[in-house]
Amino acid sequence: MLHRLLASLRTRQGRDHVLTYLGEGLVLAGTLVVYRLAADAGREELDLYVVVRRTVSFAFPFVLLGSAVGITRFVAMRGAEEEQRRYLAASLGWVVPLALLTLLAGLVWQAPLSWIVFGSGAQAHLVPPLALMVASVSLYGLGYSYLRGRGRLLAANMAQVLALAGSPWIAFLLFDDLEAVCWATGAGWALIALACIAPQFRAGLPRGVGRERGDLLRYGMPRVPGDLAFGALLTVPVYAVARTHGLAASGEVGFGATLLNITAALFAPMSLVLLPTSASQLAAGDHAGLSARIARLSRLTLLASVAMTVAFELAAGPILELYLGPTARHYVDMSRIAFLGALPFGVFIGLRSLLDAYYHTPRNGINLTTAFLLLVLGSVFHFVVPTPASLMAWMMAGALGYLGWATWRDVAHVRAELDRHAAAVDNTLRVLVVRSTPHGPHGFEGTGVHVQEHIIGTRSWSLRSRDRWRLKRTLRAFRPDVVLVPDADGPGLFTVLSSSVPVVITFGEAPARGVARWTGQAAAFFGAGILCVDEAARERLWWRREEARVLPAGGAERSRVLMTVLRGATITGQAG
Repeated sequence: MLHRLLASLRTRQGRDHVLTYLGEGLVLAGTLVVYRLAADAGREELDLYVVVRRTVSFAFPFVLLGSAVGITRFVAMRGAEEEQRRYLAASLGWVVPLALLTLLAGLVWQAPLSWIVFGSGAQAHLVPPLALMVASVSLYGLGYSYLRGRGRLLAANMAQVLALAGSPWIAFLLFDDLEAVCWATGAGWALIALACIAPQFRAGLPRGVGRERGDLLRYGMPRVPGDLAFGALLTVPVYAVARTHGLAASGEVGFGATLLNITAALFAPMSLVLLPTSASQLAAGDHAGLSARIARLSRLTLLASVAMTVAFELAAGPILELYLGPTARHYVDMSRIAFLGALPFGVFIGLRSLLDAYYHTPRNGINLTTAFLLLVLGSVFHFVVPTPASLMAWMMAGALGYLGWATWRDVAHVRAELDRHAAAVDNTLRVLVVRSTPHGPHGFEGTGVHVQEHIIGTRSWSLRSRDRWRLKRTLRAFRPDVVLVPDADGPGLFTVLSSSVPVVITFGEAPARGVARWTGQAAAFFGAGILCVDEAARERLWWRREEARVLPAGGAERSRVLMTVLRGATITGQAG
């Protein structure tokens, strides 16, 4: 065992793993100490602190807009340091203003926000420091993600330990009042964020970062609903119980959710390392190596999740009594129920980065949103029918169960695709053409491309479930490398939102009107590539004009441009 550890330290990948696990281990230890300090202050203080931390986890995706995952991915794929800094500067363009707006909202609307978060206005004094915590942790998260993308794991892990463990721990040691603790924690996070970000721009902020901003927003915006759903899965039950059974019961549910977060930290290093390394392996075309690596990590994640869940369910009482002391008896039953979600939650946390690296569409976001909708149904039932607070803990565990199953299913699909690419004997491009009419030239004559057509209704921008099911069935059967939509104003948006494969859309000659105009522009924003039939069509684009390619009138040059755009939009093309 020691020999293998020493051998792994001789490789960069091995050192990355060790540093990441060491950092996450210190964060886990620090978090355990922080909640014990909160418990020592009394049950009410612990309940309030649990709700505060759950709210921070729920709210900060509103500020980041998906940029944390996006910046790690794009920075890892770019070799030049100046190009990497441009992505950081682009993300600051919206993260800083939204962070300031968050702080302003906490100062202006203290009573209304207190009612939303805590179920009453009695805790209004906690809202301003809570807003500072949300704003500052968002900036810290951006700086941390940038450092990880750069491969500077020592600096990233040091920042993580200082922010997530050191800052709240020092705050509890210095102050007895929870309001002061929250102010100090938020201030500490802000200073650490400044230390991560400011040194990157000693020579000034890069200018003209519109393209990088577009890359980040197109990648991140579709993931925002999933990010919000991720926070909501462990937070909405807390808010719901606060209104039906009061702060004490809300704190019990919230503590169960916090235990899930703490145990998920065991799998976070795997996820953190997997995103940049998966992106790098995709860029290098190492499909077989990535598939084998995923298989090993999947087995490890599943075994660790099962062992952890069984151990806690059998010894929850002694574990919590050792951790919280006499206060533990209030939390044992609810924690046992909530911890049933640890197994699927561990699978999701450990493997989600693979889906972020592989899919152009937000697979994690789709799975998270579906799980959240299941939780919402349970919450509505809880409000309408008088039920015990434990129902929301059961609903939380059930929603996480779906999330873990969906993640495992998608990872299996990714492995199958990687194995297919690894075993491919030629480089033939597989293109699925999605159109609203069954006839029309597609431009692949003489190119050697393997083409299949899929016909849907012209009004399928409405996301009808039957059309989505048909398209997904075709995608599973044909397994294309890229999807081409010859008419963006027709099924363009429908295809972009439904396909797990990168989609290239085409803007035609006639300008669209009404709803089709808006859906066509939205398809252009989220598409993996844009083709225009002429310069006039490109001028009608609201965004990404510089990226759109105009198709020549005909002949070999038209085929060359078409193939260049399609190959560039594939998973391998994007990674390169």
